[in-house]
Amino acid sequence: MDLTRASLLREMLTGTELGTRTTHFAHSLRRFTTRTGGLMLFGPAEDEPWHLTAHLDDELHRAGIEDIRPSLIRWSPPPGAPPHLSIGLDRLTDAGRGESLLVVAEEDPADTLLERVSDVRRRGTTIFSIGNGDKELASLSHESLVPELLVPDGFGWTSRQLELDHDDQQPAVPVTDLDERTAEGFEMAQHLVSLATADEDAGQPSWRRRLRAAIERLSGEPA
Repeated sequence: MDLTRASLLREMLTGTELGTRTTHFAHSLRRFTTRTGGLMLFGPAEDEPWHLTAHLDDELHRAGIEDIRPSLIRWSPPPGAPPHLSIGLDRLTDAGRGESLLVVAEEDPADTLLERVSDVRRRGTTIFSIGNGDKELASLSHESLVPELLVPDGFGWTSRQLELDHDDQQPAVPVTDLDERTAEGFEMAQHLVSLATADEDAGQPSWRRRLRAAIERLSGEPA
């Protein structure tokens, strides 16, 4: 899907649950990544999220946002790989507060991946995930997105809330159950997230965005 089609799709989905959730997810990603170069993407060894990494990098660069350009964390970078494709697991051991790890896993993640994510979380890194509703990954995530198409009439997906077991220390994780896992829906949600991450107001606290929106509604002009 090219930029024009993705932008038109996002506009069409404005006000739907899918559009709202992907935008909220992307804005949280921006807000909680406060260290320069602190946005990392990670996934299964057999399906590393290079696709989303590339789209995020393109959109952030196009918007002039250079401080959180994403890094793809790879399980075993091949010798001679270019710099942006040669970042290995050692980067995870250096992760800490002010950084975010975005885990992308369309299938149930392996225990080895979950262990890495758990280690990074203990060091204070904020964990985001795009997955299929796996409870273990969701429980490790501060925010989790299941890319189910949620728009009515013609798209053919429905949603319901998952009930997750959390202890008192575990933050609430907003997730939706995926009744039909489709590669098309998974890819589409990633495009929506990459576009929303580059929004001008994405890094602002939510109360600032609400205030700005209220002023625009009252005045009829952009604030």
